[in-house]
Amino acid sequence: MNNGLYSAFLGMRARQRSLEIIANNIANASTTGFKTDRLFHHSIETAEHASLLKDQIAALANASGQTIAGASDAPTPPLTPAAIANAKSDDYPPQNINRVYGVASGGKADFSLGMFRETGRPLDIALGGDGFFAVQTTRGERYTRAGALTVDAAGQLVTQRGEIVVGQNGPITVKADTVTIGEDGSVSSEGQIIDQLKIVRFQNPTEDLKKEGDSLFALTDDKIKPQAANNTRVLGGVIEMSNVNSVTEMAVMIQNSREFDSLQRSITLMMNDLGRKVSSEIGKL
Repeated sequence: MNNGLYSAFLGMRARQRSLEIIANNIANASTTGFKTDRLFHHSIETAEHASLLKDQIAALANASGQTIAGASDAPTPPLTPAAIANAKSDDYPPQNINRVYGVASGGKADFSLGMFRETGRPLDIALGGDGFFAVQTTRGERYTRAGALTVDAAGQLVTQRGEIVVGQNGPITVKADTVTIGEDGSVSSEGQIIDQLKIVRFQNPTEDLKKEGDSLFALTDDKIKPQAANNTRVLGGVIEMSNVNSVTEMAVMIQNSREFDSLQRSITLMMNDLGRKVSSEIGKL
């Protein structure tokens, strides 16, 4: 295996994935409630970073049956899917991982607040705190911070995309067009409180939630239990915009493009060198 070619390939794939994520961030810069993905890509210089490429490494290990030699006298476990899944920090020395596997990349949603934009519309609401609105979809309960609500033909409170807004007692059906939402999430119609919005929070939203599109989030594990967001206030007449910083994203995109081009040139040089060596060896036969 040509370690240089393989490392450069992983680096290019990481940059390509980064560019896809950045492009998605920029495309959603004006999407209500959108949360940007923060990118990370490392030269794999510490053993714990090996877990970032478990699936890729496992697939390659199946194909090559490769074993990485350890830096100490202790034997290094074979690079198999089972070994990778249970890898410990001392199993794969950093210098060897870096030598063979190059660069890893990934992204996590950034749940920091976006800017609030005042609309004056009674059914536009934002959350002052770390809570999420619970909504009902065909796939089950989902969570969002996009608070541009409306009332559908059946009189139910829904999001702009038609997901049913969940209250403490289930879907919220209003009795009239005049609907007000209080700071505590109480929904009133004709002067009477009908229900209260189900607003939840998560201990670690970065790990507990995954993006599902349309500013919706799903649980990463069905065992996770949302908590009541008692300290989150509902702000009326405003919506939370995307937390994407377009200028920053453009700067990162340019940097990734340059790194991708550099790695591509490296592969071209290595392939040319390999071609010369092959031609030289064939000439000796």
